[in-house]
Amino acid sequence: MVGPEGARNALREKQRRNRMAAKELRVQFPELASIRIDFAFSDETLQPPAPQSIVLHPPARAYFVYPCPYASCNGEFDLAATVTDAAKQQETAETAGHTRCKGERVRGRQGKTPCDLDVKYSIAVAK
Repeated sequence: MVGPEGARNALREKQRRNRMAAKELRVQFPELASIRIDFAFSDETLQPPAPQSIVLHPPARAYFVYPCPYASCNGEFDLAATVTDAAKQQETAETAGHTRCKGERVRGRQGKTPCDLDVKYSIAVAK
């Protein structure tokens, strides 16, 4: 049986391999100057994970799957289709949405439970 740390390490390794296999932003989306993705997290805890911002420029890999910020969670957020839709817009585009983490995380005596972290995101593409 693989423990939570082993599962998290396996997820990170899978994401690392997939990121390295992804095309560069300048190849996948040659018309874009940058992509900015902002995350805001909320859940039932008093201190949810801090907001995150990611800015990608042409040399970066066009990989848009991000791990849940909870270290004990095995979930991830796949924004590839949303980024692709935003990139297809004729002008600089912004889009926003939200999703929930579908992973599981260890919570003390409760053991593994659904993560259910609420994730609000915004994506801005600059041409």
